[in-house]
This record gives sequence, structure tokens and C-alpha cells, in this order.
Amino acid sequence: MKRWIWTLVAAVGLQTTATASTPHTTLVCRMDDPFLFCSKGCDTSDYNWKPVDPISGTWEAVSPYCPFPTPTSTNYCAGWTMKAITALSQYETICPGAVKEGKWKGTRQPELVPFKH
Repeated sequence: MKRWIWTLVAAVGLQTTATASTPHTTLVCRMDDPFLFCSKGCDTSDYNWKPVDPISGTWEAVSPYCPFPTPTSTNYCAGWTMKAITALSQYETICPGAVKEGKWKGTRQPELVPFKH
């Protein structure tokens, strides 16, 4: 009887540890490529900000866009796209989770491997 109880306790313990993993968050830019997203930010029309240091989560706005995430344009700056605002939130949350920044070792630019993204 005791052996059966301990087997049941072990089985329940294994199930709870398996569900403790971090869920995957799909990135809105760069086709869900975290290396490219954290090192270069978004591409083309959503390039409203650029990464400065992904490990600390720092970034800077790209001219002529507003220096803070806002969809509203003013006389002094252009409003951000909603995709860029969402991407910035993901950048500040996900990219600092890396212990250190990796360096690209390929011969081609990272946004061209295996295809442009």
C-alpha cells in the first residue's frame, strides 16, 4: 500500500513540474526570430524605434517618430504604428531575459538567412 501511495505522489509531482515552463510569446516583428528582433528591432514600416542594448532593454526612437510610443502624430513628430508599440513592449520584456548578447557568425546578414525577414 505504501509503495502505491509513493508512486502516486511521484507521478503527480512530475506532472506539476512539467507545467512550470515559461510559455512561448510569438514576436510581432521579424517572423518570430528573437536574435534578429532583439538586435535590430522591427523592419520597414514598423521601424519606429531601434535597440540600443537588448540585455538592459534600452532603445531609442527613430527620427521622425515621436520619442515615446504613441499612435498620435503631432506637429513635431510622427505617431508610431500599433505593431511597433506592441513590439517595443515585447522587446522590453523578452530581450533582457538573455544572460548575454550573442554575436552573429554567419557570412550573410542575419536578416537574409535563410530568407529575407
